[in-house]
Amino acid sequence: MSFATLERSPPPFFRQGPSAAARLVFYGALSLLLMALDARWHLLGPLRQGIDLGLTPVVEVARAPLQGWRALEGHFESLAQARSALTEAQRSNLQLSLLAQQARELERQNALLREMLQLRASVPVQSSAARIIAQARDPFSRQLILDKGSAAGIALGSPVMDRYGLLGQVTTLWASGAQVTLITDQDSSVPVEVARNRARGVLVGDAGATPGSLRLLWQANDDDLRPGDVLVTSGLGGIYPSGLAVARITAVSREPGSSFARVLCAPLAHVDAGRLVLVLRPEQALAAAPKPARKR
Repeated sequence: MSFATLERSPPPFFRQGPSAAARLVFYGALSLLLMALDARWHLLGPLRQGIDLGLTPVVEVARAPLQGWRALEGHFESLAQARSALTEAQRSNLQLSLLAQQARELERQNALLREMLQLRASVPVQSSAARIIAQARDPFSRQLILDKGSAAGIALGSPVMDRYGLLGQVTTLWASGAQVTLITDQDSSVPVEVARNRARGVLVGDAGATPGSLRLLWQANDDDLRPGDVLVTSGLGGIYPSGLAVARITAVSREPGSSFARVLCAPLAHVDAGRLVLVLRPEQALAAAPKPARKR
């Protein structure tokens, strides 16, 4: 059998066409041409949008397992957070229940003491809410501006407080606004007493110490004062109702040879933060207000 007639080249069915180098050159040139045309006339924008539109369902299907896993993970995480919040709420409810019981007991004991001592009930303090809208421009004073004034029933000298304690006093009044001098101002003074032992004093702004600090005056060296003691309004002076939280003692310095101790305090109210305040009616205004006539 002779093999001389066999062809050594592949049959036409398996022929590869142009070489790999030729195809690389062709497609490279085509890519550069399309890039130039797209950069000059933006011809391929609709093509890209069509390709994106066609691939969107494929991408969404590919992302579906991951999104499902994240949703399931978020569900279990939310469930754990809800259980934790429920436990914390139940614990807070128990604490509030205990505080409510103690408050009711104190109220009952207070009523019994008043009945025994034949004291009249204290006059309720009238108040109104206001918003801080600005801070005074004077760099040497500590003052705030409120959005309510005499038209809203605010009186000159009204005490101002936030949820933490006494902020200051209304010192300037307009029809639609009021200026409040903070207790940290160097010209401010508040009659106070120590909540622990009822030792009285006057709390003033300490301009020589750290800005925002206070100083308790007229405290003898041997007075029982400790860092951490809370100061409340004493009710003297006829402006501030008694029992309002004002400051906490931070340091007590007793120097030999001095008759008085140097007592530094920090305000409990957020004098440099917050937006909403409560404006109380001064005690003098309450005392001077006409009493309603009794019906005969």
